[in-house]
Amino acid sequence: MVSTRRQQQQQEAKKKREETLKSIYSSIRKRGKTLSSTLSNDVASGILSRVPVEDLLQFQFACKSWYTLLHEPFFINLHLNQSISNKNFAFMVHNSSTDIYSVGCDISSSLFKLNKAVKINNPFRAFHIYGSCNGIFLMVRNLSNVYRVCLWNPSTGEYKEISNQLPKMPANPFLRMEYWLGYDLSRDDYKVIRMGTYHRGTITDVYVYSMRTNSCKRIHDVPYFVLGLVAYPHLSSGGGILLNDAIHWLGNPVSNANGFLLTIVSFDLANDEFKGLQLPDVLLDTESKRLGVFEDCLCIYHVNKDSYIDVFMMKEYGVKESWTKMFSINDQPIHQDMRSFKTICITNNGKLLVLWNHTYLALYDPKHGGRKCGNIKIEGLPARFEGYGSIGAYVKSLVSLGANTCKL
Repeated sequence: MVSTRRQQQQQEAKKKREETLKSIYSSIRKRGKTLSSTLSNDVASGILSRVPVEDLLQFQFACKSWYTLLHEPFFINLHLNQSISNKNFAFMVHNSSTDIYSVGCDISSSLFKLNKAVKINNPFRAFHIYGSCNGIFLMVRNLSNVYRVCLWNPSTGEYKEISNQLPKMPANPFLRMEYWLGYDLSRDDYKVIRMGTYHRGTITDVYVYSMRTNSCKRIHDVPYFVLGLVAYPHLSSGGGILLNDAIHWLGNPVSNANGFLLTIVSFDLANDEFKGLQLPDVLLDTESKRLGVFEDCLCIYHVNKDSYIDVFMMKEYGVKESWTKMFSINDQPIHQDMRSFKTICITNNGKLLVLWNHTYLALYDPKHGGRKCGNIKIEGLPARFEGYGSIGAYVKSLVSLGANTCKL
């Protein structure tokens, strides 16, 4: 009964919000007033920065002043920062190479509730997603060793193919390509890192593409072999943690190529440099681990001797001595390796959303020792979806991809 009443209240609140937004939009169109005759720029910016992207895309045609405001870089960044601060996240789900679904989240509810999945158009019919940053996704299509690479904002439908800016790779069956996306705050620049490695971990080249300059440069003599988010020797698991203006992975120094000395590899996006961060001694073994972020700090999800997960956090960035064990997830053992475990996000009320075995989602409460506090379902996915395949949190944004873009 309580659950039904709460759902009714949420539906009524959502309906009232939609009616209010429609009323504002309709009133402005009918009166034909400009922004300057109704609200000051500061007041309008403050109000509109809290409005969801979907509504803003309709409001931009309400009047010329609003259209201008919603396309200004200042407002786009203001809206983006507001969404990140309030954790206005959505989720991208796909387990095939053709269909992508977006799942919104009801952040007004005290409970963590995902909305019904909605299918969205994407630039490629076959693809691999290499993460997102500020609402922009990096997508790659590999067809017979011909790589097509593009940046894509699913909220605005804008995409930009950058394949011609990256050098062609030699046809070699032992060559593995990895891509990452990052953001250089100092230059307001989105960067794509492409790394080619052979199966034994020998790096052949690293290129960095800058969206601001629409150009690419090569990085020589990389001192690390990148494993990815999961410490699994000789098998890159992709992904990367964007924190403190750098992308982070687990890796191994090239100088220790004959052994395995686990470290955190970072790529400084401002200076285009690779660096290393030390792990505590207790985490230096070769057992599978996953790199993550918790409370805006780097963390390690580590399988202990009982096959449960301990969570360590680097409380002071770059300081080895600051590593601290925070809590454990001990309701379900890891029988394989950490590739079967993935943290999706931290919810507004501090819960940890986790994906197990690409099959089901669960919430855990770090404030109560990592105790499990509920399972999460996503409605609206087709029957052929067996589990969730790949799922990741992203923020919906108005961030533009600059010149030479296409629209879906």
